[in-house]
Amino acid sequence: MAKITAWFTSIVLVVVGALVAFIPFGNPLSKYLVTKNAETYIEENFQNSDYEIETVNYDFKTSSYYVEVISPSSGDSSFTIYAGTDGKIGYNTYEDAVLEKWNTANRINDEYWYAVKDIVESERFPYYQNIAFGNIEFTDSDTPVGSDIPEYAIATSSLELDAEYDIYEMGKKAGHLTIYIYDNEVTIERLSEILLGIRQLFDKENISFYIIDCVLEYPRPEDDGPWKEGRVEVMNFLYEDIYEDGLKERVNESNEKAKAYYEAMDALK
Repeated sequence: MAKITAWFTSIVLVVVGALVAFIPFGNPLSKYLVTKNAETYIEENFQNSDYEIETVNYDFKTSSYYVEVISPSSGDSSFTIYAGTDGKIGYNTYEDAVLEKWNTANRINDEYWYAVKDIVESERFPYYQNIAFGNIEFTDSDTPVGSDIPEYAIATSSLELDAEYDIYEMGKKAGHLTIYIYDNEVTIERLSEILLGIRQLFDKENISFYIIDCVLEYPRPEDDGPWKEGRVEVMNFLYEDIYEDGLKERVNESNEKAKAYYEAMDALK
């Protein structure tokens, strides 16, 4: 009897151990059901297409599966189908990713982001940057009126799937740079010089932008001592406004607007 009990206990432990091991990855039966149902869903809803399943993965945080669907003939025509552990198909991202062209927008944005990164993280960039990145601003038909999306954002509806776009022209229309710079001189004059230098360098690199947020601060102390206070910045400063004549006055005006903005935000807390 003791042997039978020990044998039964061992079997239970093995089964429990297997179930625990499957927790981060789901279980084979659920994955099979999700895969078969996703294949049927694609056949019924995307006839005359070449969509196929690339991967089926389990998200243990939400206890659900996500199915990555791709098109061998169209790099921008990919989307995700979500399903439960019972194999039941839930929602998918086809409308946003493909119909609203967000895959295309993200591809363009990634190319621009890496082009900016290549400049600001290279020895060609003569300033000590703390944070620096660039984005192309996009908007779609679902964006509500009064949202934070800027007026100059490019409508995703104007894009074409898999089309090649000139990153210089896209940046010129809707490129947004955000750059935080450390310098031992934190003045309106110094920020004006830096903005001119940034424009000249980006022109030379053939990567343009429409607008820039640029913050100038003192460097953080290496010994964790007190940080010297001082900050000047421009917010939503136009590329076309970066030229020598009257630049310091325009930078000072933008800096005052930025201070007023933060004061108003603090008052709301």
